[in-house]
Amino acid sequence: MKRCPFHRVDHSPWPFLTAWGLGLTAISFVQFLHGEPLYWVLVSLGGSVLCIYWWFVDIVTEATFMGKHTIRVQRGIRIGFCFFLLSESMFFISFFWAFFHSALAPSMVCGFYWPPEMETMKCTGIPLINTGLLLGTIYPCNVAQSAVKAGFFYTFLLWLGIVMVMGAFFVGLQAWEYYTAKFTMADGIYGSCFFALTGLHGLHVIGGLVFLFVAWSRGLLGHFSSDRHLNLTFAVWYWHFVDGIWVVVYSFVYVWSNWGWQWSFSELFVKFVSPVVYYLDHYYENY
Repeated sequence: MKRCPFHRVDHSPWPFLTAWGLGLTAISFVQFLHGEPLYWVLVSLGGSVLCIYWWFVDIVTEATFMGKHTIRVQRGIRIGFCFFLLSESMFFISFFWAFFHSALAPSMVCGFYWPPEMETMKCTGIPLINTGLLLGTIYPCNVAQSAVKAGFFYTFLLWLGIVMVMGAFFVGLQAWEYYTAKFTMADGIYGSCFFALTGLHGLHVIGGLVFLFVAWSRGLLGHFSSDRHLNLTFAVWYWHFVDGIWVVVYSFVYVWSNWGWQWSFSELFVKFVSPVVYYLDHYYENY
């Protein structure tokens, strides 16, 4: 009988249990916001994490030791992961949409100014250092991936470890920035947009670090070869996605909102449009 190139997935309880665990986590978190104890949130979240862990243990076993992830299966997984990154992009676009809706047309709620007349987050200092850290991980990520393809696994472990250390520093500095911020999420539209965008990105950085750590651990255990290292490829793709999102976040949420953009539209007209109109009118009067 000819072997099928596709993977016929065995029956597994983990998708069902994971869905239940995440649903209970959401419900218990809503109850926590209404005064219930945090205990049930931690229990349901811990159960969800355990279900996800054993689910991925089964996937790694099928891929590495049972040989069920054939070339055809890997092609489908690549396409699925690309669609996952696309869905993540749409997720961030929705948050950026909220930011630009308020930034490009400030309403009366924020005094027709963007950002509102408050002490905003500076674009130098910690944010600039974090930008350097994330952009600095691009080179070691690519070196680690090239090292695996060439069969230099010690080099791969070294450079991927450097990436994880730099990412951990990013998360630590982001937490310190939140701790020392002069405003909170409750301080108007600016505070909500700032903490929503940077916090969402920070969660994705933590997820990317977990992704990279799994790839590093599997490399240490000898699960990868120069031809089969799909886990590492996806981890690097995801990390580059996180880098790209941060460039957009830093450019608009920090730089664009901080360097001289605290004007209303009437002030913009007075500062820029009126001198041009006056110059053109004076020019045509003389000639």
